[in-house]
Amino acid sequence: MCVLLCRPVIESKMRLSLRLVVALAALSMLFQFCLSTPLYQVRRFKKTSNEEQTQNYWKRIADEELNRAIRMKHNTNVAKNVILFLGDGMSIPTITAGRIYKGQQFSHSGEEGWLNFEQFPHVGLVKTYNVNKQVSDSASTATAYLGGVKTNYKTLGVDASAIYQKCHTVTEDNKVYSIVKWAQDAGKKTGVVTSTRITHATPAGTYAHVADRDWECDGNLPEGCDSIKDIARQLVEDEPGSLINVLMGGGYQSLNSDAIGTEDDPLDDLYGCTRLDGRNLTEDWVNAKKNSGVKYAFVRNKTQLLTVDTNNVDYLLGIFANGHLQYEHEKRDKNLNVPTLANMTKAALEILGKGPEGYFLLVEGGRIDHAHHDTMAHRALDELVAMDDAIGVAMQMTDEKNTLIVVTADHAHTMSFSGYPQRGQEIIGLAGLDEEGVGYTTLMYANGPGYNNTRPNITAEDTRDWEYTQLATVPRDSETHGGDDVAIYARGPMAHLFHGLHEQNYIPFMMAYTSCIGDYKDHCHGGAEKAVPALTLILLAISTWMLS
Repeated sequence: MCVLLCRPVIESKMRLSLRLVVALAALSMLFQFCLSTPLYQVRRFKKTSNEEQTQNYWKRIADEELNRAIRMKHNTNVAKNVILFLGDGMSIPTITAGRIYKGQQFSHSGEEGWLNFEQFPHVGLVKTYNVNKQVSDSASTATAYLGGVKTNYKTLGVDASAIYQKCHTVTEDNKVYSIVKWAQDAGKKTGVVTSTRITHATPAGTYAHVADRDWECDGNLPEGCDSIKDIARQLVEDEPGSLINVLMGGGYQSLNSDAIGTEDDPLDDLYGCTRLDGRNLTEDWVNAKKNSGVKYAFVRNKTQLLTVDTNNVDYLLGIFANGHLQYEHEKRDKNLNVPTLANMTKAALEILGKGPEGYFLLVEGGRIDHAHHDTMAHRALDELVAMDDAIGVAMQMTDEKNTLIVVTADHAHTMSFSGYPQRGQEIIGLAGLDEEGVGYTTLMYANGPGYNNTRPNITAEDTRDWEYTQLATVPRDSETHGGDDVAIYARGPMAHLFHGLHEQNYIPFMMAYTSCIGDYKDHCHGGAEKAVPALTLILLAISTWMLS
């Protein structure tokens, strides 16, 4: 009798003990995982609201977006001013990850947020191939989106009849002049701001014509090309470079043979260019401005820039580093006396905004690209946010009625965004574990220095470190560009002309059309009020004559 009564009790206790053993084993495994996985790898940010769990929330935000779209009206004014923000290597995955990264800097989940330029009303896509490559570089693309002509890989400011590294194939007939010259010819002020060397591919696309983008100074010119002007000399000596009102960036060693490196600003012997002709082109620039009687300033650091009286300066040259400007996080962490992209944009707009005819300004967030080449996604996203801050400054300082702001990229990169990470999961951290229990990050690259012969277990690594190298599939010393289409965003006069899918060389012609310069200098009527094509005026005149 006792056996019959006690048996269920014994079995129940055995089942309870077994469950306890399983639970303890699971807790032990979880504890071991936590020990091997630092907290920063699995960090998550909370969503701003729990409303997302309801249907009404999604209906409400859809209605709000629909109403904005219905109320949207085309701005057909003439663009007195045009600002082009160029995120070098700013692929669409970079923008998405950058949006989340920006939100997470304020302890938000990030996905639901917006970058400043993502709030622009008009968006399109751009094809980035060039004449001889499916995947482009920054020189050939600059020739397209600044000069309106697609060209060969690594050539700059010339059409495709010029042959790469063949200096004597560059002629007056195949030079391509940029929208900077078109703006100057129309009496507008012009400016170029960059976080790279001022002689680098993107800024040089506004003024230089060379068969090799690397000919930034005489030290890089090949034998037999001594009669060719390097990019730095073209900036200082030739038009349109010598007429640009605002020039800010790095590249002092390309301009001055006596440049000296420091701990925080070393000479760039790997990728930079060293002048060998004994010249100081910054001094030549100063002397030229002094002799012409214009108001000018030459500055070398942030302190000097912030003390410039922009009301009494018409020409500004700011060279803040021997090579590229330091990454934005280095400026913050080391408290460097180097201006941010937002600082430079503000100063540029204060000077250019005084011109009665308006201006054209190019602002490049150039170090997004450099971080991607090193497969350092954290740096790339931080540089994108720095450019977005500069865009915010421009939005505050300009009037949408007469200022066209365009944001785009020259090419993509191979960074991917994948892995089913949880909502709010830190974008620069782990996505999760694979089938073998090995961790991997949300952001990875198709190729680059992050390649490993054997799959590393990165769960104990600090992916937030600024120099953390993301995993890559194929080994390369430098990660390559991507051939993806890139996005283009616009607000202001005629911004609706950016829509759908465009060839990259369409961009400067659209900007010229809306500002009535270049090939479209005679098509506008009504001054700075409305842009009316000449053909429309002719048709109106004919109609009036027929009715009279």
